[in-house]
Order: sequence, then structure tokens, then C-alpha cells
Amino acid sequence: MKDKENNKVLISVPNLSEVGGVSSFWNALFTAFKSLNSTAFKSIEIGGHGKNIFGAVWDQWRFYRAMTSEVKLGLVNPSLLNKSFFRDGFFAKQLAWKNIPFVVFFHGWELDFEAEVDKKYVNFFMNSFGKAEKIFVLSLDFKKKIEEWGYKGEVIVETTNADGTLVDNYTLAHRRSVLEDDKEFKILYLARLIREKGAFELLEAFNILSTKYKNIELIIAGGGEDFDALKSLVANKENVRVLGDVVGEAKINLFKESHVYALPSYYGEGLPTTILEAMLFGLPLISSDAGGLKHFFEDDKMGFLVETKNANDVATKIEKYLLDREKMFEISKYNFNYAQDKLTNVAMAKRLDKHLTELVG
Repeated sequence: MKDKENNKVLISVPNLSEVGGVSSFWNALFTAFKSLNSTAFKSIEIGGHGKNIFGAVWDQWRFYRAMTSEVKLGLVNPSLLNKSFFRDGFFAKQLAWKNIPFVVFFHGWELDFEAEVDKKYVNFFMNSFGKAEKIFVLSLDFKKKIEEWGYKGEVIVETTNADGTLVDNYTLAHRRSVLEDDKEFKILYLARLIREKGAFELLEAFNILSTKYKNIELIIAGGGEDFDALKSLVANKENVRVLGDVVGEAKINLFKESHVYALPSYYGEGLPTTILEAMLFGLPLISSDAGGLKHFFEDDKMGFLVETKNANDVATKIEKYLLDREKMFEISKYNFNYAQDKLTNVAMAKRLDKHLTELVG
């Protein structure tokens, strides 16, 4: 990109110091873009105002002030959720009003709110996000819906990304040594602790399995509104650890020591970053087909697909791993290589950079 300082991409992001999918997504991508020495960003952190009724107005004003002469392209990062849809929709309207071309990257996607858009907000969508040069989504179903609403531009199905530096000096030999240790079997859940993410069903599945297998352990990491409720359920269980939010080296060590990563979610997922991080470490997966996982997850190659809200099915699929360590390693190898090739922040930054430089010049 020529004359980067005068050809910046204005991007709206959440608070980058927070633990969260979109924050992690852009923290990793910004690092990768710096290594490419190509696209120059001007970022504005939005949201996080709690119950402050003036917070939304303040975000719009700050976005307006950020649209200075060096900005040649906008990048808006909504989720298809009530608050984000309208807030980021007005960012899009501001960019269109200033004749600044922009792209949109949808992250989360709530099906109940999709139905609301169907009924009441298609015109708002087309008069805001519908003005974008390109729209990025995390599922083929989301692409079809956007086209159904009348968008005529290019809709690109992408993935989220995982920070490749997490696995510096990590190899498949490390993964194999963990999988061959039959003295223990660690199941990891690392995500926000809300009921819809499936942690309660996973705990129930673990209780089923622990009546047959004594060498298994469940590790639940993450904070959220249901943390206390889940913690109270495992107060007297020695083989269940509930850790709260885990970051940095502690998170890396959890991925390294665990045998399987499980996320039987029925939440309005985009494509969970922790799924991709687990794949970077070669962990076999237990996953639902929620949101963007439906068209991403390859059953029997990346792991095993489970029915949502079905603890018995989760237990059955985890038991497959317990009974077949060679199958586990076969899946581990596939996930490790797939993630290195397609899911790292550098790989995604290269793909996204092509689209952005095409529009900025």
C-alpha cells in the first residue's frame, strides 16, 4: 500500500485489553499486519460503557471525529446482535455519508435477532451495512441470508484466526507424547461461562464417564455470568477444576497438557477463537454445529460433532477418544497441519490484506 500514513483504514474494535473473541481476533491480526508492513490502521475502541446512557452517543461522536483526511477506507466489526447491529450500522451510515468506502466483518450471529431483521430491519441493514464494498462473514448460511436481504456486493466467507506465536517451538511430537500418556485423560473447556456455551452439558457428560473411567479430569476455564452456578456444582469433585479466566502462559499450558478440547455450544457463535487455538495445539475436538461451525467443522477429521443439549451424546463421543488413542493422534495431526496452513493470524492477515489494498490502492 503506497504512502501508508495517508491511506489509513479506520477500524472500530472493542476494548483490546479485554478477554474476548473479537478483541483476541484483532490483537492477533494487528500483530500480523505489522509483520507484513502493508495496511496501516487507525483504530478506535468502542463500547464498554455499562449503563451509561450517553455511551452510544459518545462512540458515534468519536467515530465521526476519527474520519479524518488520511482515512481512505473503513472497516466495521459488528455482530448480528441488537446493540451491535444498530451501533455499528450508524458507523456504516457515517462512512457512507462521508463517501468513504468501507467493508464489514460480521463476527457473532444470533439467529433470534436474524429473525428480527427479517421482520423489521432489512431496510436499515441495506441503508447501512448494505452500502459496503464487501462483507465478510463466518458461515455460508450467513452469506446466504445477507444475499437474501438484497445485498449485491461480494460476500466472503472467512474464518477467525489464532495467534501463531502461541505454538512457537511446539511440534506434533509434543502432542503425541501427551496422547500416549494413558495415566490421565484431560478434557478442556476454555470459553465464556454462560449456559448456552454447553459447559453444563459437558459437566453432565463428564459425570457419566467418570462412573466408568477413573483417570479422567475435566478442566473448565473462563469467566462469565454462570461461573458461580457451575462452581457450586463441582465443589466436592476432586477431578474437576474450575479456573476462571486464564490468559498468557497459563492458557498455553492448559492447551499443551489437555487431551481433548470440548465446546458443545448452542450459543449464537461466529467461529470461536478457542476452537482455532485448540487446533493450533493439535487438540482433537468435541464440537456442535452452532453458527459458523456448521460449515467449518469436518466431522471425523477435526473431531466429533455432537448434538446440542445432549449430555449422553457428548459422553459417547468423548468415549470414542478414550478407546482409540491412534484415532486421537490422526485427528491431532490433521488439526495441527490445518491450523498452521489456514488459521494463523499471519495467514488470515495475508488474505484480508489483499482485499483491503484492492480497495485503498
